Amino acid sequence: MKPLSVLLIYLVVMLPIVIVHDTLQGRAQRNEQLAYQYQEGFQTAVDDAGAYLAMLEAQQVKGGVRYGKEKQFAVGNEVYEILIRNIAAQFMISHDAAAIQNLKMHMPATVLIRYDGYILVTLEDTASASGSRELKPIFWPIRPYSYTTPGGKIIYFTLDDQITVYDPAGNRFYQGRFKELTASGLSLNPISDSNFWEVQQEAITATIEKDMAAAVNRHMEMIKRMGLSVRFSLNQSMAEQSIGGIGIISLLQGYPLPGGDRLEAIAFGGGGVAGRRTMVGTEHNSNGRLTAYPTGCTVPPGVTKVEVLFDPIEAVKKGYFIEECE
Repeated sequence: MKPLSVLLIYLVVMLPIVIVHDTLQGRAQRNEQLAYQYQEGFQTAVDDAGAYLAMLEAQQVKGGVRYGKEKQFAVGNEVYEILIRNIAAQFMISHDAAAIQNLKMHMPATVLIRYDGYILVTLEDTASASGSRELKPIFWPIRPYSYTTPGGKIIYFTLDDQITVYDPAGNRFYQGRFKELTASGLSLNPISDSNFWEVQQEAITATIEKDMAAAVNRHMEMIKRMGLSVRFSLNQSMAEQSIGGIGIISLLQGYPLPGGDRLEAIAFGGGGVAGRRTMVGTEHNSNGRLTAYPTGCTVPPGVTKVEVLFDPIEAVKKGYFIEECE
């Protein structure tokens, strides 16, 4: 066979394969970029709504008042509606009521993080005035960040070191800062100064994660009743997060993208939620300066390791200056 014939056969066989491969690769890259854009849009919307919630909470603190139940509900409803509007704007569906209902169908759980507890927001299908089905938000009563000691005392945490303790043995409540209460003789074993922030964060994230998982299961049952099929799961552990301020957590799963893929996302917004990272607390031998370094950094000479810190929030509250790895 002539070399030219061999070349022609090769081109006839390989050229379609190359074209198909390039087409599929280009499509995959476009879908990946599209998914990233929607992920970023979702995160931005949650960030903005979380910042708005933090502003409302700050107004309460500045005014020295706490809203009653009716006002708390109104605030929660306002923040959630802002969240939905923000996401709809990011996804360019603001003027499409059906698309917004579809968006809600893929949001099984949202959490509004407050100073002394959190509000879980779920959805239920109801009949509208026209008789069609639509999804309405349900705001569950505020749930405190609680922990029960082996001795039976119940501790209600806040986002700082203010706590309320219920002692069933004496049917008494104690309220104040953790150090002040323990210094007065109140035993809260196994919690101590060295592990307070760790226990506090674990109590907060564990209760939120448990409620979110239950909300996902309830949402799945509702979707089945509506004759739809969407898979939901809590695919990112809350234990990986550190919650240090007012904010929002929202879950979006199985949301259909224009390219045919589906978006799976969990967003933490408002500046109060960050990835958890342990730190090493040190004291400088010459001047006593307290400095904390991320675990894994090479600690400079001339310092003494003091303790392992749960996260940067604990470090700052204990008086450490934060330094990054050199």
